[in-house]
Amino acid sequence: MHRPLILLLLLLVNINLSAQKVDILYFTDAHRIFPVDDVEGGRGGVARLKTIVDESKSDNSNTLVIHGGDLCGGVLFGGMYKGLPMIEAFNEVPVDICNFGQHEFDFGVDHTLELLSKSKSQWFTSNLKNRDGDTFANLPNYLIKKMGRIKIAFIGLTDAMNSTMKSNRVIQEDLSVAISEIIEELQNVDFLIAITQTDLETNRKLLAQFPDIDLVLAEEQYEYESNVFYKGNKPIVATAGNMSSVAKISLQKDVRPLIDIIPLDENIASEKYLHDMEIYYKKDMELKLAEKISYLEVPLNFRDGITKESVAGNLVSDAYREWHKSDVGLINGGGIRADIPQGDFTLKSARSLLPFGNKICQILIKGKELKSLLKKFAGNTKGQLLHVSGISYQYDQKTDSIQVKWNDKVLSDDELLTVSLNNYFLKKLDVECDVLIDETDANAKEDYEVLRNYCKKQKALHPKVQGRFVIVRE
Repeated sequence: MHRPLILLLLLLVNINLSAQKVDILYFTDAHRIFPVDDVEGGRGGVARLKTIVDESKSDNSNTLVIHGGDLCGGVLFGGMYKGLPMIEAFNEVPVDICNFGQHEFDFGVDHTLELLSKSKSQWFTSNLKNRDGDTFANLPNYLIKKMGRIKIAFIGLTDAMNSTMKSNRVIQEDLSVAISEIIEELQNVDFLIAITQTDLETNRKLLAQFPDIDLVLAEEQYEYESNVFYKGNKPIVATAGNMSSVAKISLQKDVRPLIDIIPLDENIASEKYLHDMEIYYKKDMELKLAEKISYLEVPLNFRDGITKESVAGNLVSDAYREWHKSDVGLINGGGIRADIPQGDFTLKSARSLLPFGNKICQILIKGKELKSLLKKFAGNTKGQLLHVSGISYQYDQKTDSIQVKWNDKVLSDDELLTVSLNNYFLKKLDVECDVLIDETDANAKEDYEVLRNYCKKQKALHPKVQGRFVIVRE
């Protein structure tokens, strides 16, 4: 057989095989553009992602790049740059499909819409609605992609919207209800894939309730580990946090998905253009954060504040209270986001602790309502436990009772107190209060600036656990 004919036949075979296979590159939790340097060689980074995408597309033109959600807020970089560099990088990769994480709304709906306006990716949502009941930003509520001979439908789900900036312009519909509303339209496809920002147990329940779903691309379950869980024979793919890995999922008709986890580590070369972008933002960030504020005599562990009193929570709540000269300062444990070692306390330290850039507001509240607020979150172990300054409290989970002390005596129901808290938590309040200073007030400075101001007045910082609250658990 002549060589040109052989080459032509091989080309036709490759084209036919490509038409029968789709490769999905999936990653999630992309809060920062450059690698996280907490392991040898670093993990993540958009330049490494670009290398993997280019290699995959050279092997198979039927490749889809999907981001599961959370490219804004969440960490120091996300708080400083608010997701805009990630959009710039995603356009360059390029990322084909984006689902929302709750952090995309950390800076308000108008900022979310700005991100969408600059993005070249296809955004969609199956369960985020506007106040009229249509999909948020009038986006598609599902996607159908036909690549070669394979037809794939996508559902996009976002959970935990109560942990971001509250707005009646974006409403989280129940995940099961949202799927029920569109599932009948997604029958004549080869694969039905759910892209979800929710926990593992909820994903398993969704697979049990909707057996037509073939695969779940989920949010990270662990910061340093990628996982493929199963409900029956249906995979739930959860790549590691901070874009530490990519899942390559190969789809062929009548064949179970083939899943490969690719770590974005030092073994992956960095594409030059995006690597230069990483270097620019890293230097820009370091320059802005170099200012020394004080000296920290004890390390701060932010995870302590999720379930118990912490020195970090005490330091921050003290700063909030002092800023507005309030009776009380409040901070939810999950609002503190980084460990800070003993040593120089810099602007980077302050912004790492408080990366969201929330404004510090002030309310006037009765003792009865304050007790109700503290009681509501006292048993929480997912970041809503309230750290306090100016008062102390004890909550008994078994009897669901709380006692609050102020000025060394039991707080009465009718006592009026001023409280400093951030605008994120202010918008979550469901108790009666008068807002004295809201986020639009000139005195409502960003949280890290308030902390900076407080710490700068002191040559050394030595926060302590002081028994400010005690939770008696069942």
